[in-house]
Order: sequence, then structure tokens, then C-alpha cells
Amino acid sequence: MFVRAPAKIIISGEHSVVYGHKALCAAINKYTKLKIYSNKTNSIEIRWGQDWHEVLDLNQINTNSQLAQIAHILKIKPSIIEVESEVPISSGLGSSASFAVALSKVTNASIEKAIEIENIFHGKRGSGLDVQVTHHGGICIFQIGKPIQQVNIPIQNILLIDSGDRKQKGTEGSITKVKNCIEQKDGKQILNRISEVTEQIIKEGLVKELIYENHDLLNRLGICTDKINDIIRICKTENIPAKMTGAGDGGFCIAFPKDELQSDFLKLKLQNYKTFKATIDQEGCKII
Repeated sequence: MFVRAPAKIIISGEHSVVYGHKALCAAINKYTKLKIYSNKTNSIEIRWGQDWHEVLDLNQINTNSQLAQIAHILKIKPSIIEVESEVPISSGLGSSASFAVALSKVTNASIEKAIEIENIFHGKRGSGLDVQVTHHGGICIFQIGKPIQQVNIPIQNILLIDSGDRKQKGTEGSITKVKNCIEQKDGKQILNRISEVTEQIIKEGLVKELIYENHDLLNRLGICTDKINDIIRICKTENIPAKMTGAGDGGFCIAFPKDELQSDFLKLKLQNYKTFKATIDQEGCKII
């Protein structure tokens, strides 16, 4: 039995969501697939390509590794966990959330347990956005403390663009940057405007000017690298809506070409970057 869970993008609302505002997000058809089966030895082994291979000896109880914490939360018995993922780690596309949701599904655990697991990877309690949208699928409005709401916004074509940069201090480092911007500069006003832009996009759809403004606001927070801004510059030159997605300081950008032809054209213009076509995943986490 395999379980798969989709990656996610944030269309609007990065960082403002941490401060209680709405975020518009979506599950996409890039998946983490997971299989778990019993182990003859008293251990838990995880095999995740070249990204993560670890054997947890259950006869030793003094370890506090990530795998040990996950095993404790889910009460995993001796087993082998095999993971295949199309979602790059530290990409801003929710690799840890898709893994957490898939593992919770295959062990019959609750979505709350998946949130606990994701928090292990981030080193602190997150908003829960990634886990919720990965679990439910579709295009969603997420706000802390409120039920997730699925909405119907016409999005046919998505181009994922890898900046090649990766966060050095993880999501927590980007959150700290934003916090410092709030305390020392005009960060609060920027987050309030991001919230207003998010509300407009929810009502009006992917209006090009709103998507560009969203990115410019994130850049003012200090979380966009030179490569990210170069990607957005190229997309703007071709008149295609695009922005950074995720926590920032590296990772991916997203663009919204109007059709396949424009998507292929943009891929050529972005030939110095890795690009991937994507669509909305409507199913969320499921057994396959």
C-alpha cells in the first residue's frame, strides 16, 4: 500500500498568515509517495533517496533524533519506511508537510499528529497551513484558528521555477527576518497590505498587478534573493504574473501562464533555471 500527498504553493499571504491574516494556497500535482512495512529487527529504518537514510535502534531509548521523535508521536512499531518525492527539500513547496501527512495517513494518525511532525522539522510550531492544504487538496483559504475553506478560482497553468537557492537557517530564519522588519522597520504595514492584496485576489482572481505587488511586498520584507528577483524580472518582461512562494530566502517562484504555449515560451526564457509544469491537485492525501 502506497500513500501519496501533494506539494503546496502559497498564492498569496506568506508571513502575514503567521500574524492571523488569511492566506490563499493550493495543493499541486507534485507528490511525496510513502510505503511502510514491518521490519524483522527491532528498529525503524527510513529510506528517502539520498536525502535521508537513518536506522533507529528501538533498544536504545536515549536518542532524540527527528526519527525518534516521529516514532514516539505516531507510536510506530519496528518498520521500514520508504519515501519517494518529487518535492525538493527546503524548496518552499511543503516537502516536510507532504511527508508528515503521508506518514500520518499510512499509520492511521490524525492531522494534528501530522502538524506535530512538521513542527519537528521546522524547530517550532508553524501555522499549520502546509499540512492542512496538503491533506485537503484543492485551492484553499487558510487562517489560523479557523476551518480551512476550499474555493474555486480558475487556475489552469502553473510554472514552478527553482531559484537554486536554499534557506540556510530554514523557515525559522525567514520568520525571524520578518519579525525584525516588524520591530525595526515598516513590517507591520507591509503585512497588512499583503492581507489586503490576498483578499482582493480571493475576490478578483489572479490579477497580474496584484500578483506583482504581492511579490514586491515580500521583497520589502527582505526575504527575496537576487535569483528570485531575477526570475520575477524575466516573467514581468514577458507580462506573465509571477511571485515568490513559501517562506523565502531561496526556494521556488510560481508563474501563471495563460496557456501551454505561453508556458513553453516562458520555460525557454528561464533556461538558466529549472522549471516544472504543474496543475492543481484536487484530491489531497490519498491511498494509491
